[in-house]
Amino acid sequence: MNRYPQLSNTERARILCRLFPAFIPVVLEFIAGRTDALLENPACLKSQHDERLFSFDRLLTLAKEVKSCMHQGRRKDPGGVFISLFDGYRACYTAQLLTRYAEENQQAHEHFAIAVRLLFIQ
Repeated sequence: MNRYPQLSNTERARILCRLFPAFIPVVLEFIAGRTDALLENPACLKSQHDERLFSFDRLLTLAKEVKSCMHQGRRKDPGGVFISLFDGYRACYTAQLLTRYAEENQQAHEHFAIAVRLLFIQ
């Protein structure tokens, strides 16, 4: 196995799926909800966006990619869909929502939040 810092985002997502398989469908619903909210009313969220990593237009493009990926894989296993969201630049968008989910649900799912911090925030 690779050393922890050398793991790719998809490998990190795969580890999270193995450790917490019951959480993955809930996280996917959270990501889908936030993505739909962004795509339905982008003007509302544009003022909150800081452009350190991507422009707002690029963020919208990533959100559309994530939505498409989730829609195509909805009938497949949730773990496979979750892992595919961490491929390429989609990982930037997905990891941001994953960490937000972990922060918002830290009290109820402490172990999951710790795993997310260890794997994705470093």
